[in-house]
Amino acid sequence: MRLLRNPNFDFLKLQKPFVIGSIVAALISAGAIATKGLNWGVDFTGGAQIVYAFQQKPDEDQIRKVVEGAGVPVTSVQRYDKAEKNQLLLRVPMEQKEGRDVSGEVTPALVKALAPAGRGEDVFDLNLNGADPLSAKLQQDDPEKMAGRADANPTVEYGRIAQSIIAQRSETGLFASLDAAAATPGLSPAVASWLKEKTVAGPVTLISAESVGPAVGKDLRRKGTWAVVLSWAAILVYVWFRFRSVSYGTGVVIALVHDAFIALGLCAIFGVEISLTVVAAFLTLIGYSANDTVVIYDRIRENLEKPKKEPFALLVNRSINETLSRTFLTQFLTFLTVAALFFFGGEVIRGFSFVLFVGAFIGAYSTIFIAAPWVVNWETWKAKRAAAHPASVPDAGKAGNAAAKGR
Repeated sequence: MRLLRNPNFDFLKLQKPFVIGSIVAALISAGAIATKGLNWGVDFTGGAQIVYAFQQKPDEDQIRKVVEGAGVPVTSVQRYDKAEKNQLLLRVPMEQKEGRDVSGEVTPALVKALAPAGRGEDVFDLNLNGADPLSAKLQQDDPEKMAGRADANPTVEYGRIAQSIIAQRSETGLFASLDAAAATPGLSPAVASWLKEKTVAGPVTLISAESVGPAVGKDLRRKGTWAVVLSWAAILVYVWFRFRSVSYGTGVVIALVHDAFIALGLCAIFGVEISLTVVAAFLTLIGYSANDTVVIYDRIRENLEKPKKEPFALLVNRSINETLSRTFLTQFLTFLTVAALFFFGGEVIRGFSFVLFVGAFIGAYSTIFIAAPWVVNWETWKAKRAAAHPASVPDAGKAGNAAAKGR
């Protein structure tokens, strides 16, 4: 860490090989996007996301075969939530027609494939059904013999019992057996006996089902793209105005486009699904990288206001070194946080954490070797042009004047 206390690295001297490296990385990214394409999620292509909980640890390959055997194509089957909850997230394209009840097709196929042999078709499944169907079944069979009793209200009483049974299932996970269901606190012996005789604890239950139509998905893709582009434009205008020089505005945007494009290329290479959360990760990456760049730009501006005179390139290099410890510590802590999300956060946020994981490196690299050298090269070119054609070039601004004097 001593190197970060008073660093004195010549970063500008290394700009050429790093720029060449960036160009190579950008070409590889472009090739990956062109050949492999982007793995657009159902958020943008249209489709359904269905979450199921299973009585036993599910086999992803088996579940995929069952679903596809029911005539429903699956783009991905992945773990969902904590491992002990035995939940899977199914992503299903919906290119056939709007409003298709995919879960209504998938659920019976899963029950049929996973249920024990010899199970009846009309048996009541405690794991598959919710409180309302259970309450209706209780009222129909009336295990407490409430019908005709003046002091009883079967609708209310059985509704309360059904709610307590389903609440127990939500707390403990799917009932592994009918004994587990009958052990629900507060149940009478008659209801417990009825559960064991008249119901079954099925192998699967539907947790949630969300669908996005193809037209909506296309609209979300367009809006997501515009969100990224407009964020670049807003940052360009703000930084240009804030530092009173177009070189700073264009420098930060070039670095941001560089970061986003290479991260997008890595998504194509590794097949990361582009969902709304991944778009959110790209917007987070853009804001984070812009903040890191502005910190260096602020230090450049502060050093320009000091009476000490030195060539503009040396001033920029000194500014990078002065903020290096802050850049390193910020990126390192961010990397640790995102690494924890990537390795332990589960599949649902894997794409989000992947973008930030690689972006933490790319952003630090582009700030030092692209954004800062860009300002030096721009202001140096502008100063030379002003010296060659003093009448044709307007006031270059403080940074440009400093560059001219330094040269």
